[in-house]
Amino acid sequence: MILLGTAALLPFSSLQAQEVAQETAQAGGGLDEIIVTARKVEENLATAPIAVSVVSDRSIANLGLTSIDDFARQASGISFSQAFGRSSDRPVIRGQSNVLANVQFGVETGAAYFVDGIYYQGDLQAFDPEQLARVEIVKGPQSALYGRNTYAGAINFVTKDPTSTWTANIRASAAEYGEYVASGSISGPILGDALTFRAGGRYSEYGGQFTNQLTGKKVGQEQTKIGYLTIVARPSDDIKIRLRGEYSEQEDGPLALFLTGSALNNCSPGFRSNAFRQVGAPFFNNVPAPFGNTIGATNNNQYLCGAITPQPDNIRLNTDPVQTPFGVRDGTAFDGIQNKQFNASAIVDWDLGGSGFVLSSLTGYRKLLNRFGTDSDHSDAFFFFAGGPPPAATVEPTFANTNKKNFEDFSQELRLATPVNKPVRAMVGLYYYKQDFETVDLTFANPFDGEPLGSNLSQVATIENKAVFGLLAWDPLPGLTIQGELRYQEETKTLLDRASATSFFCAGEQANAAQFGFAGTCLPKGKWTGTDPRITINYTTPGGTLLYAVYARGRKPGGFNGTGGITANEPFYQEELAEGGEIGIKWSSQDRKVSVNATAYYNKLSGVQLTNSIIGTTGGALTSIVTNTGDARNQGFELELAAAPHPDIRANINISYVDAKFTSGCDADLFILNSGGLRVNFDTRNPPAAALPLCDITGKQLPLGSSYQVNGSFSWEPAITETLRLTTNLNFSLEDKKYIQTDNFAFVPGAFLLNARIGFRTASGIQVVAFGRNLTNEDAVPLATRWFDYRYGFAGRNIPAGQTFNGAPAAVETGAPRAFFAPLRRGRTFGVETIMRF
Repeated sequence: MILLGTAALLPFSSLQAQEVAQETAQAGGGLDEIIVTARKVEENLATAPIAVSVVSDRSIANLGLTSIDDFARQASGISFSQAFGRSSDRPVIRGQSNVLANVQFGVETGAAYFVDGIYYQGDLQAFDPEQLARVEIVKGPQSALYGRNTYAGAINFVTKDPTSTWTANIRASAAEYGEYVASGSISGPILGDALTFRAGGRYSEYGGQFTNQLTGKKVGQEQTKIGYLTIVARPSDDIKIRLRGEYSEQEDGPLALFLTGSALNNCSPGFRSNAFRQVGAPFFNNVPAPFGNTIGATNNNQYLCGAITPQPDNIRLNTDPVQTPFGVRDGTAFDGIQNKQFNASAIVDWDLGGSGFVLSSLTGYRKLLNRFGTDSDHSDAFFFFAGGPPPAATVEPTFANTNKKNFEDFSQELRLATPVNKPVRAMVGLYYYKQDFETVDLTFANPFDGEPLGSNLSQVATIENKAVFGLLAWDPLPGLTIQGELRYQEETKTLLDRASATSFFCAGEQANAAQFGFAGTCLPKGKWTGTDPRITINYTTPGGTLLYAVYARGRKPGGFNGTGGITANEPFYQEELAEGGEIGIKWSSQDRKVSVNATAYYNKLSGVQLTNSIIGTTGGALTSIVTNTGDARNQGFELELAAAPHPDIRANINISYVDAKFTSGCDADLFILNSGGLRVNFDTRNPPAAALPLCDITGKQLPLGSSYQVNGSFSWEPAITETLRLTTNLNFSLEDKKYIQTDNFAFVPGAFLLNARIGFRTASGIQVVAFGRNLTNEDAVPLATRWFDYRYGFAGRNIPAGQTFNGAPAAVETGAPRAFFAPLRRGRTFGVETIMRF
């Protein structure tokens, strides 16, 4: 029986069924049978009419995959790169991206995470890969079935069910740069098949590869502790109850970030450059050449065109006390990342009286405490906006980014499905999601608990999503299925942003804010509603080839811009919509030794949420905000090839190409660069005719995503004796360059990564392997972020008077010169790993 839940009500779990199918396929030299739940129903990957890439537990173990970054490099159509260590995830599916996603609160990616089908808001980089049965990367608009924030796709982490027989595994590894990992799990019956459990945990640490030049200490350290428990109860043949809980702690050191300073800018001459800065502003810095404020001080270029190159000797972060002319100073009250997180879920599938009508309930809960700190000017400057003598040593510099955040999430989904073995099938469901969010500033006075809620730099926010959804499927002819899906949802957000001791963010509908510790009654609300359809038509030929076509619409939530948005007269930004379709084909040989999955797609993107640092104001530079200032489209194809010509050999290759470009839009920063440094004093959504050529982004590629990717793996496991096998595998990924912003001037280069493993595996379940990661020692930075360089001063100087534009007086942009910061990629690393399965 196949259900519209996360697991079928079978005598044994779907995972066990999949393992049996894999063993059978391997014995005959065929490809593994993979079961997916990408459409909320269990179905074979080879016959599911949807574009989904699957990373199985076998691939995770054999290839040594440990992170979402690794998973993305073994799938098609997804790009993932860490820019802020293990925080602020920004997965990009089919080129649909946003520069501020998960960096500025409320700005979200278009691809959401799910764990066992339950929505997961935020990052997902601290987990035990041993507990995963598979990772499903579902591509294209998925709002109809998956709901909020899946307008580009969904990433579903499916954890392993307990087993009805006793099993256990231990896994340990050690590698260069102080990397140690140990994990283990045990699974078995409590009351026979009626009550089973799986429990496990993982400890990992990484000592860091790069050094902070100011302190002489390593940066980029990571430590993770995880424990989890899954219990499955089957009180009868018709009911399955699955309870799961997980607790994790993450302690990471200062991030390995370097600054490509404005001294290296090489294009777009103009007033927003070092040559027009007021050197001698209130900051201290002693940066040596060529990155200091004496080298390049006359550079009149406003921007960097070309590749961001790695600079491991330019990590210069004030993350610890250092000697300065003002005495011993520390630039940050808290350094690194700390997460303490608890997740719980309860999933119930009930076949009502054995009728085939299935009632499913999915309940999720998460509580997360996050502390984050970094020296955000990414240099040894001590910069203060206040004039006069330097503040006391107990005052943080202006760009010390240190805060504490609390998240609490709850979700509930109910759905009723008709029998799946009928020519007409249906499902209806209800959904509710609520998130409460609080953040406060961490200071030297309060480096652990932070300043009181309601003080400067506090935020209180909520997200509430309600939805009703359903599907109707019909088989009018043998092999032909038509399925329609529809979701109506309402999303409400609130935000109270205290940006200074005297100012609040007030806009729209307001409610009492005193309950959050804030004076006054300023708690603005925004509400967005919408209906999203998805229609699939698929036909399976008599020979078993699957052909399908999909039409779908999806949406990414709107939100608030905070106090900066009020100043710019942009308090809200609206939803971003995606609408389009795809066609696909899936073919497998009769002996299951070769399979081909291919899809081509086109989507129209409306109201793309773009990042702007200055918009609609005659004041100075603003904190970055989001506006719906452009439209775009993405089109491309994906090809996945897999082969198992022999029981000892497995190979696959994935190729994807995406052409994601803007079809309209005006970017404020592009105007500044092309105008020679004039400030934007017009509405970028309706620019005057004379300004459009200077700000037009039509034809520009969407940032953060690459145009093409090629990846794959090859495994060979020949028998040496009856009880011993050699195990070898290679996996690689090649990814094109990624533009950093909508201007398409600066980019991070393409990268080629090669990993290998070789070892021995016994029939009793013991495996010892040696591995090498990044064997090519690829050093291309994975991602970069546009930033500022205050080491040359803040205020403008020597700017000619009487600037005009389009025959009218024009103000000069006097904000700090542009620069870029980026993380460093880990270099070639060797290690050993031992696995014992019982």
